[in-house]
Amino acid sequence: MTRRILFLIALLCSFNNLFAQLRATPQRNLSRKLDSLLTASTTTPFNGIVVVSSENRTFYRRFTGYADIEQQHPVTLETEFIIGSISKQVTAVIVLQEMEKGRLHLNDPIHKYLPDLPEKWADTVTIHHLLTHTHGITALDKPLAYRPGSRFAYGFISFDLLSQIVEKTSGQTFPDLCMVLFKQCGMQHSFHPRTKQYKHLAQGYTLNEKGEPQKERSMLDVFAAAGGLISSGDDMVKWNNALHGGKLLSDSTYRLMITPKENAFREHLTFGTIDYGYGITIPRQTAIPELAVTGVAPGFISMNVYFPATKTSVIVLENMARYMTDLKKSFYYHEQILDLVKAAQQQ
Repeated sequence: MTRRILFLIALLCSFNNLFAQLRATPQRNLSRKLDSLLTASTTTPFNGIVVVSSENRTFYRRFTGYADIEQQHPVTLETEFIIGSISKQVTAVIVLQEMEKGRLHLNDPIHKYLPDLPEKWADTVTIHHLLTHTHGITALDKPLAYRPGSRFAYGFISFDLLSQIVEKTSGQTFPDLCMVLFKQCGMQHSFHPRTKQYKHLAQGYTLNEKGEPQKERSMLDVFAAAGGLISSGDDMVKWNNALHGGKLLSDSTYRLMITPKENAFREHLTFGTIDYGYGITIPRQTAIPELAVTGVAPGFISMNVYFPATKTSVIVLENMARYMTDLKKSFYYHEQILDLVKAAQQQ
């Protein structure tokens, strides 16, 4: 009997090893293809970090190029990047956490929380409208461009207002709220710029007409809640694991966050037609369900895509913007990387 049990255990272990090898094969093939893309000889090589993780296990990580070209400081695992509009997702989670604590309601007019706003539209624009870019605000001292909720217009001002609202409801500064959230996720290289705690922030560059990298002037803390937060490749994976793993929001609130909202959609350079939830987008033209967000800041191009079915994160952070007047070209590597990951997911 003992020999039979030992035999069955050994057989089971063999099957487990076989299944593990079969699952690892597509990942190895994907890794080779990503290496080939990122190391190809080109006049505009990739400059940043790529991390691909599945089910809490990172199986691909590559950093290349320089965090600071003039100082010849290479990009490393600890290099921190301005993540652009990925910041909006962080802000949205803070808003939703305040909602869960009963401190705000998404359909409340924003005048309730920001009574000093001068225009009458503060009585009709709601927190929901701010989160979905359907508010119609073009400036704080101007009339609305359209009736709230009727149209979509992407921008930054609404998330700056959201940061002010959560400061009022929580009694904490927005930088402190960000840092508490990052700590909750175990993110050690993520910061609100106003904290001045970052030590490995990359310099942002843009290629000029001659194809030469030019330093971008830092615009830290300008609409930080909308596009100026700082993070690293591995920290973005931690963020995804915490957010999509149910550690930051209740199930019902998370479903609310990732559900497309009425009249909140637009055409995206990389993803085609995308619907907006709260701080997250849902591409329509995709064979595999995905939750995505991209970011653009002076000298920085970022992408964070999560595939719920396989719990796969694809993080691409780059401090080299190739063509700020043609953002599709700036997202060249991001788009190629995403296509390779999608193809591997379908095998």
